[in-house]
Amino acid sequence: MRPVPVSVGKYQVIDRLAVGGMAELFKAKASGEHGFAKVVVLKKILPHLAADPTFVQMFMDEARLTAQLDHPNIVHVFELGMDADTPYIAMQYVDGIDVLALLRECARTQIRLPAQLAALIARDTLDALDYAHHAVGADGQALGLVHRDVSPGNVLVSRRGDVKLTDFGIARAIERNHKTEAGMLKGKYGYMSPEQVSGAELDGRSDVFALGIVLAEMAMARRLFSAPSDLDVLLMVRDANLERLERYAGEVPTELRVITEKALQRRVEDRWQSAGEMRDALTGWLHRNGRPDARDLAAFVARVQAAPSMDDSAVVHAPQPEIATLSGPATQMSQARAIHERRVARAEFIAGVSSGAPDEVVEDEPSHDVAIETDLGPQERGPRPTPTEAGDLRQTSPLRLLHRLTIERATGLLVLEGRAGILKEAYFGVGDPQFVSSNVTSERFGDFLVAQGALTPQALARAVSVMPHFGGRLADTLVGLGLVRAIDAYRLLSQQVSAKLIDVCTWPKGRYRWYAGRANPFQVKPLHLDGFRILGAGATALDVAFVDEWAAAHERDRLSPARPAATLPDFGLGEAPARVHALAAGTAVGDVLARVRSADARTNFLRLLYLLIECEYVSAG
Repeated sequence: MRPVPVSVGKYQVIDRLAVGGMAELFKAKASGEHGFAKVVVLKKILPHLAADPTFVQMFMDEARLTAQLDHPNIVHVFELGMDADTPYIAMQYVDGIDVLALLRECARTQIRLPAQLAALIARDTLDALDYAHHAVGADGQALGLVHRDVSPGNVLVSRRGDVKLTDFGIARAIERNHKTEAGMLKGKYGYMSPEQVSGAELDGRSDVFALGIVLAEMAMARRLFSAPSDLDVLLMVRDANLERLERYAGEVPTELRVITEKALQRRVEDRWQSAGEMRDALTGWLHRNGRPDARDLAAFVARVQAAPSMDDSAVVHAPQPEIATLSGPATQMSQARAIHERRVARAEFIAGVSSGAPDEVVEDEPSHDVAIETDLGPQERGPRPTPTEAGDLRQTSPLRLLHRLTIERATGLLVLEGRAGILKEAYFGVGDPQFVSSNVTSERFGDFLVAQGALTPQALARAVSVMPHFGGRLADTLVGLGLVRAIDAYRLLSQQVSAKLIDVCTWPKGRYRWYAGRANPFQVKPLHLDGFRILGAGATALDVAFVDEWAAAHERDRLSPARPAATLPDFGLGEAPARVHALAAGTAVGDVLARVRSADARTNFLRLLYLLIECEYVSAG
């Protein structure tokens, strides 16, 4: 590590506090006349990033943004300065401990953080978030701020018991100068919200979810979302899997657990609708349960930090550390074995040799998530029972069929047969596609990654050769080798599986069979794709010749609304479907088309109209 500098700008450095992926933190002192001195924290961009204008702009955005926030539970930013052409931020020094370190101290001393104090920390953090979410700039316009990195390490507790939220470095504001790249990973995997994992638009309710994670972990004294791989963690977050909360929150007061669980709902509509709403719920609970204050929190922190570590004889009868605790890494042999296996795999990958499967395995690699099975047709999986329903896709279009399964929240297996022997199988769970297999080679995950430019064919072949070290899972292999980030692997998997059904939406003919209630036999984590958005994407992929032929056959059909337009945004196509829906009021298809001037606009209109008719939002005839 580089030596600690003597000074940064006008500040004398006392010590280096931490080094992160983008910046390093220093404890420093500003001195002035008549004995004036002030201790601050300096956040300075790392030297190798100082020449990158993108990182510099993000760093300066953080300073400008956070400097506009003035709240007792938010760390104050004093100034943005330059030190030899490298920017730094001077901010308030909080003499204390962050919540992650506090929980580790609790694990070290076997002293549990009282539920009332966990709620107090969460309540004060929520007050900071509520302020930030509603903050306005100097021009009086809303900043539209979302923190996006609420985690135990970013919640500080001072020696006086004051709670401070820090590190708005990846926060995003509506009018921010630097626009983050769409889909870029922001936040730590175990503290993301489901919509953050999926790359959807975020609002303050995403921070509410993250704060719910922090509160759950303070109450349980262990991680909420913990799994052997980053991909599995992301899937747990995406599903809002609260199994660990149910298992380990037995001692948490029921009302507090209910408040926490509401913050952790997968659907944003089911959560607390603002940080202030959850704050008020916790305030009410605290008033009924002792009304702890900053002095109580300060006393607890001092007690834990002064307490001795548990000796070996005391730990024997205590629960043994596991991967999911906050006390540190597990010492189990299985973990050591996994680490060894991955080191071997990396060495073999770099060397281009392998004791595992040969390169030819590329043709049989799994196509979905963490499945080990290959894409096989139904004839290779044994006899099937009689289908619940079967039909011709020329009479029941793929869009109509998939929409019906979605709105009926159907569970079962859909088998689709297309031209030239194409066969696809889609398992649905309560209306959403969970797993899709295909016998089309180009639709397998590895080939998809190569087609997307995420991997070279050579890298894929070598990665597949070391897959046995990663349990035969291609996605985990790519993440473990550092070829693909976990968040990118998840999103690429979602795109790949979605693409299989989007392609089906464009089929002009084929056959289908539906097996109601048939469970997915594969040992995979379902992706829970959004059926409505797949339909929207499928409609926009319809062939131009197909919609032109359809329009010619239905030119004289009169259109009329058949279903309210309220749910049209679910298709993910913006306001366009609603505009088309509004035009369908007693007008013939040909009359509407006569008003469309450009060929592209005509095609887009026909695609949307076909979608609305097949999904029964508009009737034609």
